[in-house]
Amino acid sequence: MATRLSDYALIGNARAAALVSNNGVIDWCCLPEFDSPSIFAAILDREKGGYFSISPVGNYSSEQRYLPDTNVVETIFETQEGKARLLDAFTAQTEEAKKQNLFPDHELLRIVEGISGTVEFRLEYAPKTYYGKNTPKLDDRQKLGIHFIWKENSYTLLSTLLPGQLTVNKSNTGCATANFKVNQGEQVIFSFSYSAQSPAIVPELKTTAPERMKQTIDFWKNWIGQCTYAGLYKEQVRRSALVLKLLTYAPSGAIVAAPTTSLPEKPGGERNWDYRYCWLRDASFTIRALLKLGFEEEANAYMNWILHATQLTRPKLQVVYNVFGHASLPEQKLDWLKGYADSAPVRIGNGADKQFQLDVYGEVLDAVFAYSPLLKEIDHNTKKFVVGMGNIICDNWEKPDNGIWEIRSSIIHHTHSKVLAWVGLDRLIKLTENYGWHDAPLDKFIKTAARIREEIEQHGYNEELNSYTHELKGSTVDASLLTLSLTGYCDPASPRMVATTKLIQERLSENNLLYRYLNRDDGLSGKEGSFGICNYWLIENLARSGQIEKAMTLFETIADCASPTGLLSEEIDTETYELLGNYPQGFTHIGLINAAFAIHEVYQKTPAQHEYL
Repeated sequence: MATRLSDYALIGNARAAALVSNNGVIDWCCLPEFDSPSIFAAILDREKGGYFSISPVGNYSSEQRYLPDTNVVETIFETQEGKARLLDAFTAQTEEAKKQNLFPDHELLRIVEGISGTVEFRLEYAPKTYYGKNTPKLDDRQKLGIHFIWKENSYTLLSTLLPGQLTVNKSNTGCATANFKVNQGEQVIFSFSYSAQSPAIVPELKTTAPERMKQTIDFWKNWIGQCTYAGLYKEQVRRSALVLKLLTYAPSGAIVAAPTTSLPEKPGGERNWDYRYCWLRDASFTIRALLKLGFEEEANAYMNWILHATQLTRPKLQVVYNVFGHASLPEQKLDWLKGYADSAPVRIGNGADKQFQLDVYGEVLDAVFAYSPLLKEIDHNTKKFVVGMGNIICDNWEKPDNGIWEIRSSIIHHTHSKVLAWVGLDRLIKLTENYGWHDAPLDKFIKTAARIREEIEQHGYNEELNSYTHELKGSTVDASLLTLSLTGYCDPASPRMVATTKLIQERLSENNLLYRYLNRDDGLSGKEGSFGICNYWLIENLARSGQIEKAMTLFETIADCASPTGLLSEEIDTETYELLGNYPQGFTHIGLINAAFAIHEVYQKTPAQHEYL
């Protein structure tokens, strides 16, 4: 069974997602939304979590990849007797096609195909409701599939196996099994579907399932075909774009941080969080990445989600929301689950919803500014919201906060938070001038921005260290300082920023990987891994300050840490280079996209100097 995160690939339909291992096991899936209770959660507890396995009997080797330019996973199995492949996907259709067909809300399609010889497979289907707490009783309805209902929702497993091959166990009515063989050229099809309607819509398999798989492949190829990027690291950038699309909740435009909960930042430790929600701190980097790639529709949907999600709390912002914009995400522990690699507790919800993070105002205002070239005018309600955020910054910038890393043990005056407060006012001043908002308190914003900058330069920079510092009047650094240049507060090649970048590398690097901070009491036990996006922030700074070779070397170091399918998690173990934390992590892939752009832009200007690379 899979034990490493890199053994998994992600499939989804921009509404829900699942992790499928290179052993053919679906170990994580929540339905009908990203943050719904799981149906399969064996990744968090092998015995209790529930799973859906299709694997060869006996000894075998396997390799996993995405079909090119898609989010359809292909796993190749090889035994002594033959070779076969398993295709896994959530079926995906255009909105027009959905209107024309009667179809379940979600369908997870699994197609086994014989390549050579004969391969015998074993199927085990053991769903568990509410994160493994309950075992549903499976009802074998013969041609209508194996069925169960939970909270009035309908779940159905269909197959093209002969009658009697797929059966519910008499001793364990919560598990169905089958043994079957595939010869060269043969196909066996399985469909796991969810429907909120009653009676459930049961998809036909033999004649139409292959067509639905083809439609899904075409859907993803057509979507990524809109990507305009053709520079260095093109394949990694396109895969990252496909990951972001999987993390997008299409009906609202929201993008979740990750599709998983409680995958540990330190195996065996307590640094386990639920990331199936949307953080506003990602806003500006996300909007910029989407626009750079040419995905204006997705950028528009994401911006509209931000404007919708904040309506109940504005002009104040919360740190995190769910895909529908709900602001309350009570955190709780699921004490019946062991956790991934025995890393308890397993948490759902996220207590960061109650924190004060000053930086989110700057990040949202920066996102609005980045998106504004697409808008001739900004409507009255949006303008009121934007100006309101500026007033919030003016009234609160002198207060301590929890900071970008959501430290739960204390609140302090984070230099990064002050810089983002300045960024927010800087973007608001530009918006006010660009759109001629004569009734906005422009003088107030200008004066406050000047005061914030003066405070940062006087107390957020340590002359003895020759570096910006983690907190005002501090003597330590953290990786969030790398964003000072990326948000336009200063130039990456400025003496202070170059010195800060150098000190961060010296103090926070281990085996060419960067921690976000070290030797700090954050209220939690144990040490976490290298933080993925921080490495990409460093790469951007190196590239934009003229250190292109160092930037490319580090980019390729991180690329070697990705899973065989090109996925990256939140963190990386600095000793083993294994992936840690929730997986895959959207913020890390956003960092990859922006870093690749930075390298390519610099490389294009001086290609002759780098011909040997």
